[in-house]
Amino acid sequence: MHKFTGLIALLLLASSNLWAQLNIYYVDVGQGDAIYIELPNGHNALIDGGPNGTAITKFLKEKNVTHIDNLVLTHPHSDHYVGLKKVFAVTDVKNFYDSRAENVNAKGDNNLRELAAAEPGCKTHFPAPGDNLNWDSRVTVKVLNSCTEAVQTHNNDETNNCSLVLRLFYNGTGLLMMGDSDAVVENAMTRIFKSGLQSYALKVGHHGSRYSSTAAFLGRVQPKVAIVSVGLDNVYGHPHKEAIDRIRATGAKIFYTTSGTQTLFIPAPKKGVEPEIIGPVPYDPATMAIPAEVRGVIYTPPVEAPVSVNIESLNQLKEAAASK
Repeated sequence: MHKFTGLIALLLLASSNLWAQLNIYYVDVGQGDAIYIELPNGHNALIDGGPNGTAITKFLKEKNVTHIDNLVLTHPHSDHYVGLKKVFAVTDVKNFYDSRAENVNAKGDNNLRELAAAEPGCKTHFPAPGDNLNWDSRVTVKVLNSCTEAVQTHNNDETNNCSLVLRLFYNGTGLLMMGDSDAVVENAMTRIFKSGLQSYALKVGHHGSRYSSTAAFLGRVQPKVAIVSVGLDNVYGHPHKEAIDRIRATGAKIFYTTSGTQTLFIPAPKKGVEPEIIGPVPYDPATMAIPAEVRGVIYTPPVEAPVSVNIESLNQLKEAAASK
């Protein structure tokens, strides 16, 4: 009887250690973003879904995922929201997290929001900078940027700067998810959150655009690992050499979804056990074939914020931080 009881105890311990691991999958969806998270408490989260439903639904099917506890739309651009529409069709969604940015003249983002409203038992949330999301009692999920008041625009820079930025913290390890935020938001976050940005892993903002990943921001984050979610030979020339050079200067190891889904495991609290990233061999952007029609454009502008900066989202970020 004592042996049997001991066996049960060992099985329960092994099971608890398995659940206590945090797993993050930076899914290869081409030119877009999708991050799937398995939380220590057994719940899950999906941040964005990529530019179509094919890649993300294939990934979820291979992992036998039939429900999503926490679904996040960082901002309403098609390379982030289109795949989520298919996710609503093939899974049950419990919580939907959104900003109040509306991409004027685009119908797809509102269609996604209609799907969320029609999903049985699904609650829609509009988190504000400084909020902590209740995903797992052992994981801090902090909102660092969002537009909580209505912003209607057809300007891509403004929409990008409404990106819902999240930082997860577990077992001494920070994980920063930047959406498509650029230097404007990075600079504001650097001033407001300061050392609270430091993270082991950085999901690089805006697919490695030159207008993101500034030196000052990277100096605060101090990443050990940087993941660039990007499609091979994309027409934007992402990732831009200027951003990659700045990231390399930090000493971080850089991984690209062009070589496949990248997986980061954060183990249960245990002395001497380090985070581990597993994926195909890192992809070197120096070998990327730049499309001829943009080759003469993408490396010539100076590194600076876009001309049209999102003053509204920046003001909201400052006001939300001041009220916390």
